[in-house]
Amino acid sequence: MADDGVSIMPNAGRSSSVVELDEALAVVQDGATVGIGGAITAGHPMALVRALARRGVRDLTVVAPVAGMEVDLLIAAGCVKRVVGCYVGTEVVSAVGPIFRRAVEEGRVEVVDLDEAHCVVGLRAAGHRLPFMPWRGGVGTSFPQLNPTLVEFDDPIRGEPLLAIPAIELDVALIYAEVSDAYGNAQAVGTAHMDVLLGSAAKDVVIQVDRVVTTEEIRRNPDRTMFWAGASVVHAPFGTHPSSNGWMTADEQHLRDFAAAAKAGEEAIAEYLRINVHEPADHAAYLEAVGIRRITSLLV
Repeated sequence: MADDGVSIMPNAGRSSSVVELDEALAVVQDGATVGIGGAITAGHPMALVRALARRGVRDLTVVAPVAGMEVDLLIAAGCVKRVVGCYVGTEVVSAVGPIFRRAVEEGRVEVVDLDEAHCVVGLRAAGHRLPFMPWRGGVGTSFPQLNPTLVEFDDPIRGEPLLAIPAIELDVALIYAEVSDAYGNAQAVGTAHMDVLLGSAAKDVVIQVDRVVTTEEIRRNPDRTMFWAGASVVHAPFGTHPSSNGWMTADEQHLRDFAAAAKAGEEAIAEYLRINVHEPADHAAYLEAVGIRRITSLLV
């Protein structure tokens, strides 16, 4: 524990938590419930997502409260059975994820529909190891009919109607942070979205970072630290591409190209997966395929 009371694990006598992509993702098995951090076009751990798609895991329940193309990509790769959240899309590029929409309409992917606040409360309940937490939002709406896991009950103190939001428990959380030390003390330079809650709700946490720094550097900005004991750290510079992070804007053209392929049908999206997921042997090869000029043009 740091002298100032900040929860940063000391490094004395500890071994490094930095691992390779494939080693980190070994914790994700068929049928797992996986939380993915970020929101819409920002802060998604895309290097982890692409590696997960290459592994060919099946029947995942993906918890992505405000999701972007990462959910579309995993559905296209045949990895997803169920999606839990309130939105999948890339806003102005694609209002609703085309692959997600098609899979749901065809009955290939189930949806557990929640309001964004329900996601927050459910993850918080899991983090506190509670079976549920009460919430007022959604009372008197059709949410309990659309999602029977949301149960109306009377507040035993005041007698007011409330919703019981069940805990959203995760097997694994895949999260992006700009920096971490070798022991999993990660920090967000940009917005952390719901990532802290996802990490607290998970049995295992994998953090994808741009830079691995010393613990001393982490201590200089303790207010930024997102702390999860035992998290694995994967070094993947520019690994949120094509989503943004605290140092890089989103690659809108890449997002548009993906959306166009997704709307064009199976052959076009299979070609996208071949070029961007299956052919690159690792993250470095993916960056080479995108091109250093393209990547550096996104830096802020």
